Amino acid sequence: MSVTLKQIADMAGVHKSTVDKVIHDRPGVSEAKREQIRALLKEYGYESNPLAKALNYQKKKLVVGVLLTGQAVPDLLRGVERVRPDFSGFNITLDLRQADAADTKAQAAVLREFRESGAAGVAACLSSGEEVENELSALHEAGIPLILVHHAPENAPCLCRIEQNAQQAGRTAARMLALLLGSEGKLGILRIPGERTPAEQAFADALPVGIELAEAAETKPSPKLAYMNTRALLSRCPELDALFITCGCVPEVCRAIRDAKPAKRPLLLCMENSAEISALVREGEVACAVSTDHAEQGRLALRLLFEHLVYERTPEESEICTPTVVTIAENA
Repeated sequence: MSVTLKQIADMAGVHKSTVDKVIHDRPGVSEAKREQIRALLKEYGYESNPLAKALNYQKKKLVVGVLLTGQAVPDLLRGVERVRPDFSGFNITLDLRQADAADTKAQAAVLREFRESGAAGVAACLSSGEEVENELSALHEAGIPLILVHHAPENAPCLCRIEQNAQQAGRTAARMLALLLGSEGKLGILRIPGERTPAEQAFADALPVGIELAEAAETKPSPKLAYMNTRALLSRCPELDALFITCGCVPEVCRAIRDAKPAKRPLLLCMENSAEISALVREGEVACAVSTDHAEQGRLALRLLFEHLVYERTPEESEICTPTVVTIAENA
C-alpha cells in the first residue's frame, strides 16, 4: 500500500500543507525541514495522484481570481470564457474583476482581496506600480499560484507569464512604419514614463536612419492625460509625419488629433488592438496596429492555471509568447 501525504506529514511532525509546499517548491519551510521531508518522500516513494486530486476538487468549492486591465480586456475575456466550463466542471468558480489600467491602487486592492479570501489561484493582467508589485509578492509568499498575462510588472514572481514577443513586435512595428512612411520623416512617440520597454528598444534599433525621432512625450495610461499630452505634443511639433503610440488610450489620441486639426495629419502606429482600434484602422485614423492574439492569451492563461490546480502540471516554460499580429485597413 502506497504512503499518503498525511503519513509523510506525521512522520516529519508537520502539517500536510507543509509537505505540499515542499512538493511544489513553495516558500515557508526551513531548509532543514525541507530536506527531511524530501528524504521521506524519496524513501517511501511518494507520488501525488493527479486523478485523485481532480476527483477531490469536484467535492469542494474553490475560487480562482481573475483581474484584467487595459484595452485588451474584451478579447482577454473571450479567451477566459472558452476555459470557464473546465473550471465549473470541477466545482471551481472564477471571480472575474476589472480595473482601470491607470489605477494601480485599485488593482492592488483586488489582489489583496484574492489573497485574504484564500483564492486557489490567480490570473492577472496588470500595470506596474509599487502597490501592485508588493501584492504580487504577497501572493507568492502565500503560496497562491499566479499566472500573468499580456502585461505586468517585469520581475514579479509567478508560475508563468503569457505575453507578446516584445522584440519581435518592436522590429515589426519599425518595419511597418518604414513601409508606410518611406525611408525618411519626423516621428513622435507617446509612451508611459520610465525606461524604454524591450519593444520600444527593438523598435528604435530597427528604425531606418532617415526617420528622425523629433519628440518623445510621456503619459500615464489615462484617457484624459493621453488626450492632453497628445494635444501638447502636436502643439510643440506640428510637422510630425508619424506618431508611434505605446501608452495605450489610442481612441483618445485619435480624438486629440481630430480636435487639434493639424495642417499635416500624422500617420498613426500603435502597439495594441481591440474592436474599437480595428474600427479606427478601417476608417483610416490608425494606419497600423501591431499586437497579438489576446483571446488566445486569456485562454492559455486560464488553461495552464486549471491544469496546475487540478492535475499538478507545471508549465514547461516560465514565459510563453504568442505570435505578433499586424492589422491594417485590408484585414481589420
